[in-house]
Amino acid sequence: MRRTLCSLALLALLGGCTTAPLVSAPEQPTASTSAFPCPEFNRGGSPSPQPSVHSGRVQVGRVSYPTAPAPFSVAGNDVYVPFANLVGSQTASVEQGTQSSMGWDSVVTLARLSSVDGAWGGPRAAEVVSQCSLSMTWRGIDYHPTVSRDEAITVDGHDAWIRITNLSFTVPGITATSEVQTVIIVQLPEESYTYLSYLPNSAPELKPIVDATREGLQVSG
Repeated sequence: MRRTLCSLALLALLGGCTTAPLVSAPEQPTASTSAFPCPEFNRGGSPSPQPSVHSGRVQVGRVSYPTAPAPFSVAGNDVYVPFANLVGSQTASVEQGTQSSMGWDSVVTLARLSSVDGAWGGPRAAEVVSQCSLSMTWRGIDYHPTVSRDEAITVDGHDAWIRITNLSFTVPGITATSEVQTVIIVQLPEESYTYLSYLPNSAPELKPIVDATREGLQVSG
């Protein structure tokens, strides 16, 4: 499963994934992101705080979303989000991994950002989060991205930016052939947050759940 950061070649040879990959620039960079290096994904560093879950919501700093029910996992903090200093994420297994094929998941993530802040502006921040996430979690996969939405919105009365990318691909042993990546940047006076989700076309039954997490974003304080 690509979000455990393993490559097809390693999986085929070793029957498993590596959790400490080398970092590369986005495989499909744009003019504005190609000069900006994506930060490393360092699982060996200091443990990061777990997200707060209460009253049916996953809380990350000042922003929260409605907890995704089963088959999504309990909220954790192990999904890669560039520049994040606090992460809350849930995953749902869509296709199980085997010795000859990686698996595939749907993902919902909320993160507080440490570098991609309001000084960058929503459009640039959304692009960098999108590209860096793809460069890490889709390594070794030949994907074809098409941005279908890239515009200003509001989230709970706050300025925000949404970027939706449709991804098409062919992966041996995987039923999914396309996926929707959604990135939302929520800009508050002193900090910024990102919502990031992946929904494959092989799991249409999960769409209402993913939509509910996105549409239920709230800002507190």
